[in-house]
Amino acid sequence: MFEGWLGVMRNLSSASGRFRQAACAVASALASSALDLLAPRACAGCGRPDLLLCPTCISLLFRPLSVPAPAYAIGLALACAPYRGPVRRIILAWKDHDNRPLDAPLGQVMADLAPVLARLIDPLLRSKPAKAILVVPAPSSSASLRRRGRVHLQPILLSLVQSLQQQGLTVRVEPALIMNSVRTKSVQAGGRRNRSRRLAGRIAVADPSRLAGHPVLVVDDIITTGSTIRQCARALETAGALPLAALALAAVPPGHEDL
Repeated sequence: MFEGWLGVMRNLSSASGRFRQAACAVASALASSALDLLAPRACAGCGRPDLLLCPTCISLLFRPLSVPAPAYAIGLALACAPYRGPVRRIILAWKDHDNRPLDAPLGQVMADLAPVLARLIDPLLRSKPAKAILVVPAPSSSASLRRRGRVHLQPILLSLVQSLQQQGLTVRVEPALIMNSVRTKSVQAGGRRNRSRRLAGRIAVADPSRLAGHPVLVVDDIITTGSTIRQCARALETAGALPLAALALAAVPPGHEDL
């Protein structure tokens, strides 16, 4: 009899758990609907109503370009699009205003870089020992991490890794780099010289033993002057890694770094 009572209680508890999950899902949907009523959704790039991104702005997110990056083995950094106009507004909405639904389209455009990247790095990998490629995010300051409440690049990294694995590469995410405190956002410290001075010596490897001998891809959200990716490559090389290439969602075209 006691065992039967326990069974009934377990069933009730299970049903109660399912009810709570369903109630949370309904509450979340209602909250989302309420937010849409209070602050109607508009395209993050151009403001067109009722869309996360309009077709025109989506098309602007994948206009690949390269910028010089001599600190990396291929000599280039690859970006999904030029950092200007709607693309700039989209990335800042995602990065600085917590527009998390943009994770998916931004992750997709980064994944779309994988085929050309694989072709570029293939000749370099043939001459190296077979070690996993590490996808390393450019580090954020502690203040930025607290403000965002997450590592905002994480979904972008995972999309890239999955796409590179589909190209037959052995790849994993490795959050290897850390940044000591800085006083201003990198996109606010104008000019190549100011940004280089701001970041000098402030990017370091958390655990060099996890990097030694590994080829590395560095991923950032925006490349402006190239100071961040350059400091990342320096720290990785000091730790015994091979910086292969840098990637970004957007880059300032060469010659416009101080705009």
